[in-house]
Amino acid sequence: NRSKDEKFANPERLNLDRRKLTACPILEGEERLRLLNYQNNLITKIQHLDNLPNLIFLDLYNNQLRVIENLHVVTTLRVLMLGKNLMDKIQGLGNLTRLDVLDLHSNHISKVENLSHLAELRVLNLAGNNISVLDNLQG
Repeated sequence: NRSKDEKFANPERLNLDRRKLTACPILEGEERLRLLNYQNNLITKIQHLDNLPNLIFLDLYNNQLRVIENLHVVTTLRVLMLGKNLMDKIQGLGNLTRLDVLDLHSNHISKVENLSHLAELRVLNLAGNNISVLDNLQG
């Protein structure tokens, strides 16, 4: 947990880049958080994002994630950075109807799917994957 001074100085941003984290920590008293950075860690599971009603930017670039999950609690999300992980499937984005930017570059994804409901999606980065099937891209 951050000190009161740290929260006061920057209540909307939390940078946990390069902390050797293997899990997303439980965040308490961070309701004002808008930007959460977990870049360059060893995180294996997306979790503990409840109680973040204003989160719009989540960065999990360069971790050890295999599954997109537990994002249904952050319906406010507009930018999701999941590049350089170990994911092989696009899933778990059902409630993220406000998503504007989705970065999934350098994963193990072979099929483009489960994106047709993302009406506000403007930027999709799938570079460095093994795409062989394009499905449900109308929108």
